[in-house]
Amino acid sequence: MVKSADKLVNKSVIVVGGTSGIGFGAAAAFLAAGARVTVISSNAARVADAVKRLDSPHAAGEVGDVRDEAAFVALLQKLAPVDHVVFSGVDKIIRGKLEELDLEDARYLFGVKFWGAVLVGKAVKKHDIINRGGSLTLTSGTAALKPGKGASTGSGLNGGVISLTKGLAGDLAEKGIRVNVVTPGLVKTELWGKLGKSEEEQKKTFENTKLPVGFVATPDDIAEAYLYLAKADYSTGENVIIDGGARLGI
Repeated sequence: MVKSADKLVNKSVIVVGGTSGIGFGAAAAFLAAGARVTVISSNAARVADAVKRLDSPHAAGEVGDVRDEAAFVALLQKLAPVDHVVFSGVDKIIRGKLEELDLEDARYLFGVKFWGAVLVGKAVKKHDIINRGGSLTLTSGTAALKPGKGASTGSGLNGGVISLTKGLAGDLAEKGIRVNVVTPGLVKTELWGKLGKSEEEQKKTFENTKLPVGFVATPDDIAEAYLYLAKADYSTGENVIIDGGARLGI
């Protein structure tokens, strides 16, 4: 029996959205665990930069856009077969007053995060992308559990990803592929800057957030959940919430 610490050694992993934020953290963690990792992003410059920062002979990068189904599926087939796929493809957060919601931004986000996940699930079902015994791990967010004001659209999106996970777990069971989802809470990533938050505003937000664990997560902290789900052979259709204890309300 393979020891847990060695389960990912020499395994092949694709991280969609692995050039920044949570996806990059996951890619680095898989590399540290001994895996061979390919990060995918729609931006060639980001791919090149991510591979450089990962700084490993076992790291590679590819350019692919989930909004182009034919090209993206062809890319997955080129990389196949792999052992694990992580989907963390998102480069925006939709948050703010509902009456000021930009529907085009929302459609873009759904197109990448939700329909992109559907595309990957469809490809894995139709083609031999992931080896039997492997896994697909999606990414949601705690807005699905407790939206709060200004997060109704993000709540619907992330809730949809959680439901999709359960459906895909059933669809891919016959291929021996497990499907799970990671639901992170507050995380320090580049997305806050894209929301228009200055460095000072971000620092103030993080300092004023009191969590039972005593700190706000970085992508490296969230990466542990992806490693767990890749190694947890008895887990499928599950939602791993990693929020620093925020839901405890203490």
